[in-house]
Amino acid sequence: MIMSKNELRRELKRERGRVPKDLREQWNQAIFQHLSQHQVYAEAHNVMTYLSFGWEIDTWQIAEHSLSLGKEVYVPVVQSNPKGLVARRFTSREALSPAVFGILEPGPEAPAADPEELDLILVPGLAFSPQGYRIGYGGGYYDRFLASTPAKTVGLVYQTFVRDVPVDPWDRPVDFLATDEGVFGRK
Repeated sequence: MIMSKNELRRELKRERGRVPKDLREQWNQAIFQHLSQHQVYAEAHNVMTYLSFGWEIDTWQIAEHSLSLGKEVYVPVVQSNPKGLVARRFTSREALSPAVFGILEPGPEAPAADPEELDLILVPGLAFSPQGYRIGYGGGYYDRFLASTPAKTVGLVYQTFVRDVPVDPWDRPVDFLATDEGVFGRK
């Protein structure tokens, strides 16, 4: 029986919730180490990363490290009209405020980057396929945003969540997967 994307999302969230905290922390650190030493990250100046929330793979260390290297860091901010993502400048945790679902984000006064200016985008997902396709959270925001930028894309995923996923015609694959086992180009 083939699961719908919504059923698969629910199952993946349950599965991710069962990963012990100390193991998640170990995997998060390994992902950071592999990504921070990879050429695609080293060459990027304008980096967009989501700011992790809840059970997501930790990106706070990546954001802080990027700033310490002099990179410009942007985070995705959801806008409802028109529906989409805006890449807003991140300067510090203190400059953020809670938005939808309590997720911290820069306010409307933070400068926005044109998607064409970004060099690297770190993409969240519940699972990714070896071909770079993902099961996200169901809003389609990233697929629309990724269609508007030439930036290199890296999906952050625990190796145990790399598996075949259903693909729709509008789905956009990432260029690389950063896992606890290394950074891999899509197959």
